[in-house]
Amino acid sequence: MGEKKFFSHVKELKEIESEYREKLMEAKNPPQVVDVFIDTTFKLLKKIVPDLDLRHIEHISFAPEEEIPFHFDKPLRELLESYFDNSDLEQIIAKLAETAKHRYMQILHDEDRTDMFRR
Repeated sequence: MGEKKFFSHVKELKEIESEYREKLMEAKNPPQVVDVFIDTTFKLLKKIVPDLDLRHIEHISFAPEEEIPFHFDKPLRELLESYFDNSDLEQIIAKLAETAKHRYMQILHDEDRTDMFRR
């Protein structure tokens, strides 16, 4: 019985993580946070799965209100299934999503406070 090999993509995460955090902090509104998450996730996926093409970016969704704040539509999910089964890729993307969710909520909270003082 062959042992199942498990891959780690922490190296790829480290290559994009500081730029990702900077871009999130520069985001001034919720749609910018969504764009940063989707663009960075695609960039990460492209490092791991070089044959992805730009149309796959349309299959990445970010939903900060949901318990699992990201989703891949079927064509992309099917393409990534073996990576999710044999590596930490899904957990890494979940970490990126949680960071984006935190920033998204922070901006919403700040906007709510700002609105209280407008005339």
